[in-house]
Amino acid sequence: MSNFRVFPIPDSVAVRIRRDKIDDFGHRPPISAATETDNGPCRICLTLFAPGERRILFSYAPNQHDHPYNEVGPVYIHEQECRPYTEHEKFPPELRKRRPLVLRCYADDGIMVGGELVGDRAIEDVIASLFVNNEVKFLHARTATVGCYIARIERA
Repeated sequence: MSNFRVFPIPDSVAVRIRRDKIDDFGHRPPISAATETDNGPCRICLTLFAPGERRILFSYAPNQHDHPYNEVGPVYIHEQECRPYTEHEKFPPELRKRRPLVLRCYADDGIMVGGELVGDRAIEDVIASLFVNNEVKFLHARTATVGCYIARIERA
């Protein structure tokens, strides 16, 4: 049994973006095709895009608290409906290859209280070490190079 749970962005967000073609910030999301070197991941199914797959790019704020740590950034989802990630007890296998990753730590009120570069360590070990601090209530997995949000990680 894992000591954490991984969650994609809510499927309701994807349904709304695909239907309304506008994000929460008034942007009209562009659609593009993934390439060999620009391939995701989809923030709903948490898999990499295959080259040629069509995806929607929109602005998303993953921290639900109204303060500066509620960063707005770009995320991709499949243009067509995809199966939401449900294997919550493990970090998505395809995303383990996406390096470098950073885990940002947040308190109950959404204030950032730390963060750590995963590097070559097993991500489960890094998650466990961060949750030793009782102040840390959830984590955001992000790309370390450009800071794009990937998924939310909560204590099990």
